[in-house]
Parts: sequence; structure tokens; C-alpha cells
Amino acid sequence: QKECEDMVDVRRLKMLQMVQLFKCEEDAAQAVEWLSELLDALLKTHIRLGDDSQETKVLLEKHRKFFDVAQSTYDYGRQLLQATVVLCQSLRCTSRSSGETLPRLNRVWKQFTITSEERVHRLEMAIAFHSNAEKILQEFPEQPEAINEMEQFDEIEAVGKSLLDRLTVPVVYPDGTEQYFGSPSDMASTAEHIREKMKLLSLKKQQLRQPEATTPES
Repeated sequence: QKECEDMVDVRRLKMLQMVQLFKCEEDAAQAVEWLSELLDALLKTHIRLGDDSQETKVLLEKHRKFFDVAQSTYDYGRQLLQATVVLCQSLRCTSRSSGETLPRLNRVWKQFTITSEERVHRLEMAIAFHSNAEKILQEFPEQPEAINEMEQFDEIEAVGKSLLDRLTVPVVYPDGTEQYFGSPSDMASTAEHIREKMKLLSLKKQQLRQPEATTPES
């Protein structure tokens, strides 16, 4: 009787572990899907670089929160796959999915981190461009130090041009595949905002040079 009860208990435990294993495998696969969706959203909808430094800083903060969500999704998937390994060892079986799911999870996470790094880099370049451009544009022409520091304009214009070039470059993944942020029209719209500010800088530069140009005539 006791032996029968023990056997029933062992089988019941094994059944519970099998159910747990299937659940862990399903949830791990779901975590990969969620992470893929987050990567897709990052590439297709996280495109704006902001019209000014304040907006760009807000976008950078939003991106960091978005990254935290992806990080927790990846960690969740890893924990589930570790649980499947433990359950398989206990059941003396091989997991159906962990052999496929783990490489998929790691591949999508690698793609996400590379894309995220590029997004952060572009936003940081945009903050540098906007904040320096705003500082220059708010200065008055009568300030002698503004007139004497034409190289500031050249530096800001160089950052602006680098940022425009960066928008045309795809994100390249370890397997050689490439992805662009948004559509060509999204890219053109983002570039237009930067070009508009560069035009304002060019006008300001001309205004500051004007007194120098008119001095000999007066």
C-alpha cells in the first residue's frame, strides 16, 4: 500500500513537472515574440529626434525606459529557459524548445541592443546640435565675443552634417543583415528639422559678419 502511494506521488510530481516544463517552454517562446515586437517598434516608430534640445532630452529619457522594458523581457525569457533546464534534469528528458529558443532569444536581444545603441547615439548627437545651436541663436549680434567666435558655427554645422549623414546609415547586425529606422519619408521629415535649424544658423552667421563687411564703407 505504502509503496503504491509513493509511486503515485512520484508520478504526480512528474506530471506536475511536465506541466511546468511545457508552461516554461511556451512562456519563453512568448518572451522572444515580445522582444521581437519591441525591436520592431523601436525601428518603425522611435524615429523622431526632437525639434529642440528639451524635446530631444525627453525622447532620450523615454528611450531609456523603453530599453528597461526590453531588458526585463529578455531577463524573463532567460529565467524561464534556465527553469526548463532544471526541470529537464529532474525529469531526465531533453527540452523541446530551449535548444532553439535560447539562440533566438540571444539573437533578438543582440539586435535590440545594437539598435538601441544607435538610437541613443543619434539622440545624443541631436542634443549636442540643438543645445549649441539654441545657445548661438539666442546671442545678440552686438556681443563682441559672438562675432569673434565664428568657429562655433562651423563646429555646430559639422555636428548637424554628421547627424544628417547618420540618418542615411542602416543598423548592421552581426549576421550581416541591415535595418533602417522608419521609412524614407520618416527619415526625410527628421532631416528637414535639422536642415531648418542649420539654415537659421547660416543666417545668424551672415548677420554677425555683416558689421565686418560694412566697416570699410562707413
